[in-house]
Amino acid sequence: MPPDTESHMPHHYSDLRPDLKAPTRTSMVGYDPALSENAVTVPIFPASTYVFPTAADGELQFARAYHLPRDDGQQPGLIYARLNNPNLEIFETKMAAIEEGAACAAVFPSGMSAITTAILATLGPNSRVLYTDPVYGGTYFFLRFLGERFGITAVPVDTSQIDLVERALSDATEPFDMILIETPANPTLSMTNIRRVTELAKEYCGDKQTLVMVDNTFLGPVFLRPFECGADLVAYSATKFIGGHSDLIAGVILAKDPKLMSLIKDYRTILGGTVSPFTAWLLTRSLATLWPRMLWQAANAEKVARALAADHPKVERVLYPGLLRPEDGEAYETYQQQCTGPGSLISFYLRDDSWDAAQRFLNSLETWHLAVSLGGVESLVEHPRRMTHSDMTIEDLDSCGITDGLIRLSVGTEDPADLISDLEQALDKV
Repeated sequence: MPPDTESHMPHHYSDLRPDLKAPTRTSMVGYDPALSENAVTVPIFPASTYVFPTAADGELQFARAYHLPRDDGQQPGLIYARLNNPNLEIFETKMAAIEEGAACAAVFPSGMSAITTAILATLGPNSRVLYTDPVYGGTYFFLRFLGERFGITAVPVDTSQIDLVERALSDATEPFDMILIETPANPTLSMTNIRRVTELAKEYCGDKQTLVMVDNTFLGPVFLRPFECGADLVAYSATKFIGGHSDLIAGVILAKDPKLMSLIKDYRTILGGTVSPFTAWLLTRSLATLWPRMLWQAANAEKVARALAADHPKVERVLYPGLLRPEDGEAYETYQQQCTGPGSLISFYLRDDSWDAAQRFLNSLETWHLAVSLGGVESLVEHPRRMTHSDMTIEDLDSCGITDGLIRLSVGTEDPADLISDLEQALDKV
């Protein structure tokens, strides 16, 4: 039987012992086998609508969902699958439990749906957004070309350079309403000091509450905890490491303020950006292996990065957090202060900085899959300038170093010796 409308959220993470670690919490919250025929794993609830015990209960649940006069401030029970469903709520509860500092989560049909809905829900007309440059191509396109239709002015800044952030904030004629940080940046892997940016936002934006949202897709929640650095919102493309198997599309927004999340969920309800029960079930399945997968992939990536950086004649430069050294200054300090591991994304520049050389390299690979996306158990390789970031203008690509010689790798769980050998034979073709 599906859970009833008043008790369908068992074992909230706030009820657990505070010393339990995130991988343990995820297996203990959000799901009670006693409510599902004692099944040890979460069932799938493919229902579009849910029965109310009484007419008065139906009235109350809608009042809660739409903030009508009878709203008592409680979360609505199960009503209709566009608003909520058991699989969605189970995953959201588990996700909030493993993201340190989060109070609540909302899952969406894609990472872009999560980011754009959060922006539209929290910002009004004539709002201003400062965002990391470079940033994922989809986020770039929304902010650069679509945001103005909603009255949003977006300003790109290399947020890895704190002096540039401070200059943008101090020179602004109007304070920013949001700062959107992507760290490490896609695809250059530049590191942004989240804590320092939030401090500057408070210093220069006065009484205005400047929201800080961090796209944590590359490192979180295993290697980076943005809420502990002062972030207000954390975003994920759950398609990537959280899903982890290249078999779903989803996104997540987390917040430490339930009122902020209420705004975002209101927009999700009306815009219709709700995931299916099956997708939510797949996400829940994947959380159980999130920690071992990301640790395994990061260990492989370190070996691959070091091999590429070992004075290879065809490689100009390797970009990988695990290779940062004290002489790298601000980037090294940021990595040491806010990250617990380097992740499994690597970018590198071919010495021959041409599209022809890039094609020869990419077409010669055998064990790497030539495909976009990242974070799955299989190793992927792609060309940012011609693929994931091809919607950027030529001028913007050039200004942030996304050249024809830049290659991005997402390291999977294969044997690292095989991955390295394949890269070396493909580099020999360049």
